[in-house]
Amino acid sequence: MSALVCVARIGAAHGVRGAVKLWTFTEDPFAIRRYGPLLSKDGKRQFEVAQAREAKDHLVATFKGVTTRDEAERLNGVELYVAREKTARDR
Repeated sequence: MSALVCVARIGAAHGVRGAVKLWTFTEDPFAIRRYGPLLSKDGKRQFEVAQAREAKDHLVATFKGVTTRDEAERLNGVELYVAREKTARDR
């Protein structure tokens, strides 16, 4: 398996419909939507961005399959990774 790169970290829940604050570590914050499924650090969980919009210093995002505030709150602190070669094409 190729090396993984941390591209974002999920923050607190935002609203009641499953949205979260999302801090990205990419030059273009919206690049995370182009990477396909994002992985948890251990690679056991996948997350796919359904929607994302700009906020002050972060994005507000929803993930497919996350529809409630409780589900969103359980994701707080999860770091999201992609294979290094997926980030190379954005340079």
